[in-house]
Amino acid sequence: MYAVFVTADPSPKALNRALLLIQDFEFGQYPEDSEWTLLTSKTLPSTAPGATTLPTPDISGNNDFVSQSLAEINTFIRANEAALERIDVSTGDWLIIDQKGLETSTCLVCEQVYYSGEDGQEGEEGLSSDFRACRLPYEEAHGMIVNLNLANMDFEEFVDEDAGEQPDGAWKWQSFDPSEGAPEGMAEEDIEREKALQELRNGGYAD
Repeated sequence: MYAVFVTADPSPKALNRALLLIQDFEFGQYPEDSEWTLLTSKTLPSTAPGATTLPTPDISGNNDFVSQSLAEINTFIRANEAALERIDVSTGDWLIIDQKGLETSTCLVCEQVYYSGEDGQEGEEGLSSDFRACRLPYEEAHGMIVNLNLANMDFEEFVDEDAGEQPDGAWKWQSFDPSEGAPEGMAEEDIEREKALQELRNGGYAD
């Protein structure tokens, strides 16, 4: 499972929308294959929480991570690596929904930094306590985090390295898909995603 942390104070409808749009509609079946679990308490459960189901309850006033910085979330993960691993939650890759993300339909995919020990790298070889974050559209989050976790692709392949790290502490996402923005009809996964979102809307659970 990949942890989702919410550092903003969203309405239930806004949070449901975000949690729906990050799901994998291309290679998996939703909700059966969901790999996201929303963590709102710094006191971790003793057993694997499983995927968070939608709609979610209102977390306002019941979220230990509200107003936390990216660095503070990273510190929490590094301090609780063993406990997170015991409940089957990744400590190498995680997702953050912040206020800017709610306003722009983006989120932050974060990755623990691995230093290879090659020339020009600051850290010693191996996993470090450092992290990197990329801001990207909700719909692109699952593809990025899975590819990072499987080491199919490197962080640099998803970001605009020339733009550098942005003021919010995240790197700017850059699509590697040459068809991105092509004037074609909706892909099958987009149709399925919109269908699922409309079901939430019909129930009054999303905007």
